Amino acid sequence: MPRPDSARWLRNTTADAPHGWLWTAVGVFAIIVVSLATALDMNGLLERGASWWRPLVTIPAHCLLLVAWWQLGPSWRRPLTTLALWCATLLLAPPLHSRDAFSYAAQGWLINNGQDPYVVASGQAGDAGLLVGVHWYETTSVYPPLSLEIFRFISWLFDGHVWWSVIGMRLPNLVALAVLAWCLPRLARRVGVSRTTALWAGLLNPLVVVQWIGGIHNDAIMVALVALACLVAQDPAWRGYRGMLAGGLGIGAAMLVKQSGAVAGVAVVALAWAAAVPHLAERRRTWWALLRRAAAAGGAAVGAFLAFSFLSGWGLGWRNPSAGSPLEATSNSPVSWVASFIRFRELLPDETVTTVLTGLTSALIVAAVVLLVVRYGPHPPDEVGRPWVIAVGSLLAFAVLGPATQPWYLTWAVPFVALATPRLCSQHLWLVAVCAASVIPALQDLTAPYFSMVMLAVPCWLLWRRLVAARVPVLPSPQTTV
Repeated sequence: MPRPDSARWLRNTTADAPHGWLWTAVGVFAIIVVSLATALDMNGLLERGASWWRPLVTIPAHCLLLVAWWQLGPSWRRPLTTLALWCATLLLAPPLHSRDAFSYAAQGWLINNGQDPYVVASGQAGDAGLLVGVHWYETTSVYPPLSLEIFRFISWLFDGHVWWSVIGMRLPNLVALAVLAWCLPRLARRVGVSRTTALWAGLLNPLVVVQWIGGIHNDAIMVALVALACLVAQDPAWRGYRGMLAGGLGIGAAMLVKQSGAVAGVAVVALAWAAAVPHLAERRRTWWALLRRAAAAGGAAVGAFLAFSFLSGWGLGWRNPSAGSPLEATSNSPVSWVASFIRFRELLPDETVTTVLTGLTSALIVAAVVLLVVRYGPHPPDEVGRPWVIAVGSLLAFAVLGPATQPWYLTWAVPFVALATPRLCSQHLWLVAVCAASVIPALQDLTAPYFSMVMLAVPCWLLWRRLVAARVPVLPSPQTTV
């Protein structure tokens, strides 16, 4: 057991003003280093692997940003100011650790030039198409209609300019951050978590900042809509079916950005039910009443999704076979490693591999969500369960058990972890996961995902052991019960 002073470096102390601004500046410096290293190593806009030296610069910089965030801690009273400064530093940086934004710009260009991104491959989008990542160069869009409308608008706003359309894709993500900055304190208040804890853990988090603003992933918009859905589902003014319906509409909107938003619908039902139960007569607190409300929320979500999809004229084109499969690219998901091995060895036809493994991952996700609902879901008439555990667990299940796992997929759940008031052991696992997911993209700029994960395994294990041995608190919630 380490002496208390030997573990002091692990603990984030109270951040007074000089201390807080110092670590804010350290974070700005770290972000500048990552951005400059990426820019200097680009050698033009076409896709190429990182030089050997880039991870040697960016990995320490990412670690420094994590230290700055940790030292600020949940007691730092200006988290939104720090967030604004860190985001501002990233605004003109090249996309970090991902080329997804180039695909967004290419699809926006296609629409503004009268072509259908569900039919025409992203690589055919003129100059913008030349910059699309190699895995998706010959595939059509996988994104639902609301995402396409956002891509169209940003491309139009910057007159189809290749570079500025890519950089402009940060604008919707900044709006998403603002929405979350408004939602999270209100959601936190309802579960007894402090405003600063929720913002520090969920929004100032380096994984969120670097992936949403630096990496320009549209997951930010989906998560913001999920947060809005959770907020209205719990609002006293919307108690009852109105809360269920409003929350369902919010989930439908999230699904229109990324289909994975659908899994949060279970949490919205649980949250709305928990808010309504204290005001319902006992005869109305039944399984049948819960199922009726769940059906109403589900109907609203699916109805909103289908209505916008077909009224916008896009339909369900993202389901076209030409859109490819997440299994076509090797990711952090072991399932994708199996797919890559089978394809490389030509053991089975590609279509068979994709069908079987996609079905397997779908079954795993459904099983995980069912287990969460059984363990933490409501049990009428009086037990309302742990809705935020269901929310975080469901989003993580989709992120981890799906056909593809990317570091930024963890950002689906990160903003809501503090609201679940996890136990100390869960806090330690969460912190290690955040650190790993923050550092591994820089390593994957140079090495394959499976090599990167092996290389990080030992440092992550050592960090976890040290946290457990020193019993370091991560989230200072007065109620730590998961």
